This record gives sequence, C-alpha cells and structure tokens, in this order.
Amino acid sequence: MFQLIKNYVSKMKIEDVRKFALKNGIELSDSELDFVYRFVKKNYEALYANPNIDLSKYKNHFSEENYQKIMKLVTEYKAKYLGM
Repeated sequence: MFQLIKNYVSKMKIEDVRKFALKNGIELSDSELDFVYRFVKKNYEALYANPNIDLSKYKNHFSEENYQKIMKLVTEYKAKYLGM
C-alpha cells in the first residue's frame, strides 16, 4: 500500500490537489492550495506512519471555513479507510 501512495505522490500535480478539494466541496485559495500541495509532497510518509498527527498547528494556513471542511474530510477518510 505504501508503495502505491509513494508512486501517486511522486506524480501528483498541484491541479490534482485542486480537483480533489473541489470534488469534496473545498475551494482553496492559491496560497492554501500551494500549502496543501507542498505539505503532502513533503510529509506524506509521516502522515502515512502516523494518521493521528495533530494538524491543528497548520490551522493558520487556511480560512476558518476551509479548515473546518478539511478536518471533516480527514475524519471521514480516517473512518472509511482506517476504521478510526
């Protein structure tokens, strides 16, 4: 599974992040989009190893509305794919 994620992230484009966000009802500003893209590219291994990582310290990178939507999406994905 990790290798699949590694391969996807290595090929991931910023437009992929934008499309995923929009598909999930999140309209990211350019700065939010850039932050998410760079964060995932740099930290996907740590996120995979520790799905309970505290994301609240990155709250200031997002509007309040988008932060709430992102946290809801993270919770939904943890429940769906990790049984958390």
